[in-house]
Amino acid sequence: MNKYDKKVLRVAPKSAKIYELLQKKDRGAKGQIIELLFDSILSVGEALKQIETRGAYYLVMNDHKAELVRIHKDLAVSNQDITSLVQISSGKKQFVLDGYKYKLYRKVQ
Repeated sequence: MNKYDKKVLRVAPKSAKIYELLQKKDRGAKGQIIELLFDSILSVGEALKQIETRGAYYLVMNDHKAELVRIHKDLAVSNQDITSLVQISSGKKQFVLDGYKYKLYRKVQ
């Protein structure tokens, strides 16, 4: 467990589901095809790059609310309510917000 995981566990409600997210610029159809072909290889590289350069992103969900939580490199926390974007019961593993695609990477809690 890294320092970002520990921080999100401290700020999130105890009963919440927490997923680490990968943030990527939203690409067109060609980018999506390449991403599908090399999904697992690209995901690991993106996760390492993201943590080293920008901090970490998490999806924190409970029964009625979904939040995008960003833990910055200095461990400052910012959150954004994204309940309307994320269909909690739909089973989708990604969503787009402000020109970025966020993909579920791993479950933290």
